[in-house]
Amino acid sequence: MKRLLVLFICLYACTSLVRAQFNHDYSQTWVTKMALASLDERGDCIVRLTFEQALEMIRQSDNLSLGVPKIVYLVGWQYNGHDDKYPAFFEVNEHLKREADTSARESLRWLMREARKYNTVVSLHINMTDAYDDSPLWPEYVANDLISKNADGSLKVIGVYNGRNAYQINYRNEWESGYTQMRIDRLLALLPELEDSGTIHADAWIARPSEGHNETVIVEAEYQKKAAAYWQAKGLDITSEWMMDYMVGCVPYAWHFNAATQDDYLRIPANVYTGTGLNPDIRSNDHDLGFLFGTSSYGEPIWKIAENYSWQPLLSEDFMLKCPQYFYLNSLKRLSVEGEGKNRISLFSDQVSVSLSDSTVRQKDRLLRNKNTLCIPAVWRDDEGVIVYSRDTNGKTSFDIPYLWGNPKSATVYKVTAEGLQEPRKIHIANAKMVIDIAQGIPYYVIPE
Repeated sequence: MKRLLVLFICLYACTSLVRAQFNHDYSQTWVTKMALASLDERGDCIVRLTFEQALEMIRQSDNLSLGVPKIVYLVGWQYNGHDDKYPAFFEVNEHLKREADTSARESLRWLMREARKYNTVVSLHINMTDAYDDSPLWPEYVANDLISKNADGSLKVIGVYNGRNAYQINYRNEWESGYTQMRIDRLLALLPELEDSGTIHADAWIARPSEGHNETVIVEAEYQKKAAAYWQAKGLDITSEWMMDYMVGCVPYAWHFNAATQDDYLRIPANVYTGTGLNPDIRSNDHDLGFLFGTSSYGEPIWKIAENYSWQPLLSEDFMLKCPQYFYLNSLKRLSVEGEGKNRISLFSDQVSVSLSDSTVRQKDRLLRNKNTLCIPAVWRDDEGVIVYSRDTNGKTSFDIPYLWGNPKSATVYKVTAEGLQEPRKIHIANAKMVIDIAQGIPYYVIPE
């Protein structure tokens, strides 16, 4: 009865701006993906990161991000890597196991537990859409008519990945036959820690018509909602690759938020629906919304170069120029946007404004960001500290202190590193300003005395 009630609540939430009871506040969580393995031309596994190496990356990233709450979705955790054997996802990639463990499943469960020490929830990147003809489930999906069809009755191909055709799963038939529920239940049985994670990510979760079944995209979208509600009833939020306007209130987060318009940002609070970023390959979208309302850091493209430590400064730059502003603005109420085009200014509660024309963020008369130099509160921490970072500036630099500090006389400056906060030094504060000797590309954290 309880699960039926959750299903009803989630389905209702999908039809309005009612906020479902999500397990995480995605507007205050750094949501990323970590690519572990892919396939070569022969279908063999290419290992990028083992489960053990992934934990070390998470540990260092936790320090570089000042302990921000994180969700890391693992890509390529199954079979031989990314996009392998869907719609099945019932076997952990043995190439990623630790030497100390007897199986990769044991290693993955270990990673999911250990990552909690570093303010990180580890979960999975899966696919609810694609089917491949080398999947263990392929004969059943064909025999039970679970693949969408073209008007001529042929199976609908939606792409080619790892050298194989990807076919569109028919959401209606899969749900009505019980295969959607079976896939979800079987995955949760494989990895009990998933329920503790409270989240799962669906890659390329797209509704398409099935002309061969005389079925519209609207029908398929309705069955997407049923699947999302089933995940929620099982204790997990489901997030998606693309922002879908019909999933407002049901799916809390999208990897690419390109579909959102300016009106959507003003209408939908960040804690109802948010996204990591705006895919630069989609040129038709209003990419300036990423600065006006904040955008997060993808992380995944940077971690792919983890063979050496060059990823650390790249991650610091991407995180610092995006995430502090993103989380800060998400903590405020979105009020309005003044002006048009490149002259727009977004207005928030607490008298905060973001100006596109000069790339500034202000609170009243105090400057929090000027182009690529910033001094913004780390709203996820409880010590009232601010992040100081500049991609362009070296030497002594003056910063306005935030209003939340009141009138302190001094503060402590720390260098942010992969091993934590280091090299503390005292600075004086006068007339609501502080002067800090900074180095270009190095993040600092400043805590008032």
